[in-house]
Amino acid sequence: MNITDVIEDIKKPCGLNTIALPFKESVENAIRDIITTSVRTFSQFKPQEKECQCERRFLRYQNEYERANGIYLIPEQLTSTPVMYCDAYPISSQKVDTANQVGSNAFSVVSPFVGFGSYYPQDIMNATITGAAVNKFIGVSSQVPTSRWRGHNKIQLLNWPKESFILFVAKCDHDLSLETIPDSCRESFIELATLDVQRTIYNDIKNQIVGSAFRNIQINIDNFAGAEEARKALVKEWGESFHLDEVEECVVFF
Repeated sequence: MNITDVIEDIKKPCGLNTIALPFKESVENAIRDIITTSVRTFSQFKPQEKECQCERRFLRYQNEYERANGIYLIPEQLTSTPVMYCDAYPISSQKVDTANQVGSNAFSVVSPFVGFGSYYPQDIMNATITGAAVNKFIGVSSQVPTSRWRGHNKIQLLNWPKESFILFVAKCDHDLSLETIPDSCRESFIELATLDVQRTIYNDIKNQIVGSAFRNIQINIDNFAGAEEARKALVKEWGESFHLDEVEECVVFF
């Protein structure tokens, strides 16, 4: 999305082109400042996802105690906007939750006990069953690399080898330019931003209206009086209906 287009889409329906607001700055700049609040709220429901690859030995840390406990600062490439959460994955694995999967680190189900000497079908079956049990034990008993978000741009790496290549996946606030907000969320964001503009203008100006010179402004902002409650209802609706457009993270039962 483009912030200039968004400002125009908010300004016209609100009638802000036809009235002179008693602001020192232009209407466009006032709306731009108000939208920063909309970006922070919207990012809680549809965060920006950033990825970065880095070797563990290049990660920075604040003190030796944190380094000894595997606590590092996430790469700077992820922190251009506030970070809400971050995960770490071995670079060769898929982005799946392997910490709670039994046997996720096991080997093939083919048994190492089936050799050239196995002739009878029962011997092959017994060897296969034994091999499967061994593989399951190896998967359960081995330590899978995991991570824990500590906040303040810090992440704790658990059970990671010293020489490892890591994929960091962070969920962050969107850029204030709005370019990181998907086009599929355009109408949802504009709806929120419009309510933010209406409630801010109403609260800022309602006590400044003096004399007949601002009568037209008074008439227009009276329509914004319900923006506060409408915004609360919208945020509540989003909170109850899961994240916007997070289709890949939804579980569908058939």
